Amino acid sequence: MQKVEFSKVVGSGNDFIVIALSRGNYPGLKNLAQEICDRKYGVGADGLLVLDKVKNADLRMRIFNADGSEAEMCGNGARCAALWWANSVCKKQNVKMKIKTKAGIIESEVKSGNIKIKLTDPKAIKMDIPLAISGRKIKVNFINTGVPHTVVFVEGLDKIDVFGLGRQIRRHKYFSPSGTNVNFVEICAKDLIRART
Repeated sequence: MQKVEFSKVVGSGNDFIVIALSRGNYPGLKNLAQEICDRKYGVGADGLLVLDKVKNADLRMRIFNADGSEAEMCGNGARCAALWWANSVCKKQNVKMKIKTKAGIIESEVKSGNIKIKLTDPKAIKMDIPLAISGRKIKVNFINTGVPHTVVFVEGLDKIDVFGLGRQIRRHKYFSPSGTNVNFVEICAKDLIRART
């Protein structure tokens, strides 16, 4: 059994395992992600963040989902990676950095424990996409911010079957083969929304 030096980090409800390639070479990252992220037999996490140094940025971040698939980007993952890198590698409370991802370069600033990231510019924005789900038609909106996201505006957010309906939308043929993240959004006031993912 291979020993893996790791940290566990949490950001806005997502938890990640972080490993730095400078602290060891770990072949088979897909399998490692599946094993270490397993909540029953592993450490348990939403994903694995693999960090290492690169020439054209301060660090490179690869993101593996718990199922072993590799994602282009993850906003919460980038925030966690930036804080971990600032504390563990830079050893500074205030630092700006560029993070190379498969979606492009993400700019990040860590300042007294607060983390800001600037995502890549959105692309592939599509509004009012009609989908047939379980015999009914719904309209969704799509944006790719380095990771595909589908936004569904709803009333009564607490009554939505986020897991069931979200899974059907995620795996809908319109978004195949890679799928999409699904966000249900309720407009509460002119300047207030609630969201569930």
